[in-house]
Amino acid sequence: MVAQRQQTNRGALIKGPRSWAGILIVAVIMMIGIAFWLSMPRATIAKSQRGLVKVSLGGWNASVQSATFVYAGKTAPLALQGDLLKPTRPLPSGVLGTVHLVIDGDPFLRGIFGETKTLSFAVDTPTSPVLKSHYIDRLLEPYLSVAFGQPVDMVKYDWEGTTKTMRWLTPKLVVNLPMAVGHPGSEGSMRLQAGARSWETPSAWQEVRWTTIPYIHAFASPTVEMSPNGVLTVTFSQPIARPNLRQWIFTPQTPGAWHQTNSETFTYTPSHVMGFGPGALVSLSIPGGRTGPLARSGSYLAQTLNLTWTTVPGSVLRLQQLLAEEGYLPVTWQRSSPASGQETMQEQAQTIYNPPLGTFQWEYPNLPASLKLLWAPGQMTVMTKGAIMQFERANGLTVDGIAGPAVWRALLSDRLAGKTSPDGYTYISVTENAPETMQLWVNGQLRLSSDANTGISVTPTYLGTYPIYERLPFQIMRGNNPNGTPYADPVYWINYFAGSDAVHGFFRSSYGFPQSLGCVELPLNIAPIVYHDVHYGTLVTVSPVGVAPAPAKPGAFASNPTSTGGSTPSSQPTSTSTSTSSSGN
Repeated sequence: MVAQRQQTNRGALIKGPRSWAGILIVAVIMMIGIAFWLSMPRATIAKSQRGLVKVSLGGWNASVQSATFVYAGKTAPLALQGDLLKPTRPLPSGVLGTVHLVIDGDPFLRGIFGETKTLSFAVDTPTSPVLKSHYIDRLLEPYLSVAFGQPVDMVKYDWEGTTKTMRWLTPKLVVNLPMAVGHPGSEGSMRLQAGARSWETPSAWQEVRWTTIPYIHAFASPTVEMSPNGVLTVTFSQPIARPNLRQWIFTPQTPGAWHQTNSETFTYTPSHVMGFGPGALVSLSIPGGRTGPLARSGSYLAQTLNLTWTTVPGSVLRLQQLLAEEGYLPVTWQRSSPASGQETMQEQAQTIYNPPLGTFQWEYPNLPASLKLLWAPGQMTVMTKGAIMQFERANGLTVDGIAGPAVWRALLSDRLAGKTSPDGYTYISVTENAPETMQLWVNGQLRLSSDANTGISVTPTYLGTYPIYERLPFQIMRGNNPNGTPYADPVYWINYFAGSDAVHGFFRSSYGFPQSLGCVELPLNIAPIVYHDVHYGTLVTVSPVGVAPAPAKPGAFASNPTSTGGSTPSSQPTSTSTSTSSSGN
C-alpha cells in the first residue's frame, strides 16, 4: 500500500509541469493574437465644430491614405489636418453623404499581412446658419452682437458701403461684428451671409435691423414745494453704473451729501441748519453725454438735464417781525415773552415757519394815511416788498424784493448781530390835484413839499404805490413823443419806481400840472435833495385827482425848499450815466 501511494505521487509530480507549459503556450498564442488585432488599422469618427469630422485612428502606426466625401452623385476630396478631415473645396450645407476612408497599418506588418482597409461613414454637413432674430437691441459698443441658431465660423456683412468678412478658428453661436459706436436710440440695418464652417458654402443674404438702447432720462421729486430741509430725490430710467456725482451742480450751492438708495435712485440731504432756505428755487444741473451719469447699458443723458424744485416760502409775519426789529419798516415789533439765553442760528431758523408771539406799533406818530393803508401784518404788501428791497440794497444782495434764502440768512444773521438799517424810513407821495405836488417824508416828518409835473393824458403816470427799483444821477432819456417825433432829453437825479416812470429833475418853465410823458418831474433844485434822501425800496404813491396832499403837522418840516422855478440847481450830479432809456421824461 505504501509503495503504491508513493508511485501515485510521483506521477502527479511529473504531470504538473506539463500542464503549466500548455497554459503558457495558450497564453502566448492569445497575446500574439491580441497584439495582431491591436496592430490592425481601424478608425472611428465623431462630429466636429472645426472640420467635417474628427478621425480617431487605431492600430500600430495606422494612417489615412485617402479620404473622400460622396454626396448627390458628387465626390469631394478630404484633407487630414491633424485629426480633422476638411473638404478641399466648398460643400453645400445640410446635405447627407458618405465619408470613405482608406487607412493603412504599420509598413512592416503591411508587408507581411497586406493590411489596408476602406471604411465608410454616413455624415451630414451642417445646415445653413439662420439668424436667431432679425431684430437686435444693440449696446453702445463698437460692434454689433449677432446670434445664430447654430455655430458659425464665417460672417460676411455689408456696412456703410463696404463688405467685410470675419472668420473664427472655433465656430461661435454669438459673434461680434466690428461697427462704429452709435448713439442711444439710433437705428440701422445691414445684410449678411454666414457659414457654419469655413469650407461650407455661405448662406443666402439675410437682413438684420437694430436699435440701440434709449437715452436715459431722469425725474425729480418732490415735484411741488418742499421743506427747506427736505430730501431731494433723482430717479433715472435705467440702472446707473457710474453717476459722476462731482459733475452735478446745485444752484444755489447748498452743503449736503448724496446717497445712492438703489441702482436708479439718488437722494440729497442738505446739512446746513437752514437747508436750501425758504422760498428757494433750487436748480440741479446734471451733464449729458459720457461726462454725466452712465447706465450699466452704456447709455447716458442726451443733453444736460436741469431739474428744479421750490421750497416753501417763509412766514410773511416772521419776515415783517425781523424787518421791523432791524428798522426797515415804519413799525416796531415787541416780542411777547423775551427769548431765554443766547439765541443761535438754529433757534432763529426754527422761527421762520413758527413766528413768536408779539405786537406791532407805529414807529412814528405822524405818517400820511396813504402810507398807513399799506400796512397789513402777515400779508405781503408793497410796503413789505419795499422794506425787503431796502434790506437787500443795504446788505449787497440782488434788489428784487423777493424773500429768498439769501435774504432770510442775512436777516437772521443781522438779527443775531444786532445790526439795523443804515438809512431812515422815507416815503414819496405825489398827488395830481392842482397844483400837482410831491411830498418827501423822512422818519415820519415831512422833509419837503414841491410842485411837480405828472404825465399828460395820452401818457399818464402810473397810479398806485410802487417801490423805487433803480436810481441814476444822470441819464439821457430817449423815446418818441405822442406825435411820433423822437426825443433825447438829459435828466437828473432819477428814481425809477414803475416801469419807465421815474421821479427825477427836469428843467421846465413852470411846475404843478401834467406836462411829462409819464414821469414825475421836479425842479432842478429839489431833485438832488430827494435823490440823496431816498433809497432802493422807498415807496412812491401817485394819487389821482381828488386826493389832497397829506397835511403837515407842527415840526414836520426840517426845511421848506418848495420851488416852482426852473433855475439851474446849485448841486449838479458829480457822476453821470451814459445808459439810455426809452422812458418818457
